[in-house]
Amino acid sequence: MGLFSPESKFMRAMSRLGDLMVLNLAFLLSCVPLFTIGAACTALYTMCFRFDTKAEGPVLKGYFRAFRENFRQATALWLILLLCGGAAVFDAWLFLRLPGALRFLSLVFALLFLLVLLTASMLFPLLSQFRNGNRNSLKNALALSLGYLPRSFLLAAMGVFPFFLLWRNLYLFLSVGFLWVALYFSAAAYLGARILKKVFAPYREVEP
Repeated sequence: MGLFSPESKFMRAMSRLGDLMVLNLAFLLSCVPLFTIGAACTALYTMCFRFDTKAEGPVLKGYFRAFRENFRQATALWLILLLCGGAAVFDAWLFLRLPGALRFLSLVFALLFLLVLLTASMLFPLLSQFRNGNRNSLKNALALSLGYLPRSFLLAAMGVFPFFLLWRNLYLFLSVGFLWVALYFSAAAYLGARILKKVFAPYREVEP
């Protein structure tokens, strides 16, 4: 089998790379209003879980269909997490500026923000694979994120890394700007889907 044969490992890898680049661009465009980030993340994970399975199909068609199907629930849950996370960050900053022992309360709110971040890292992959109500989805995401801490920490770290780099080193962030636009978010979701397949597998067996 030649290197450039459609069935060669090299060409299959190049095809998958092309799929991820298309997905990344679709994801970024559908995140532009900001309040749609939850639905965009859910659709992105939907497609990444489908890769290398019988459910795999046209990338853009599948992405935007998943975006529409999950829009209402994913957007509502994203706004809840955004509100909780923003309030936790503000309170942590506020108490950090106070004198004396009150400053230590900032650690409590920093911990709450971390819990929100870990929950978010598990929530949108869950939404992409399972149907559940808002309350149960949040509860399950929190429970799984704490139950699989190494994995949820890695997922959260991949999610916040570009924004952490933007905050800490604007020059470096801009220097690798092509990476964010071309590949980063879809590649992170693809890796996240592979990490979570074994986590979700037992729950698929009992899913009605």
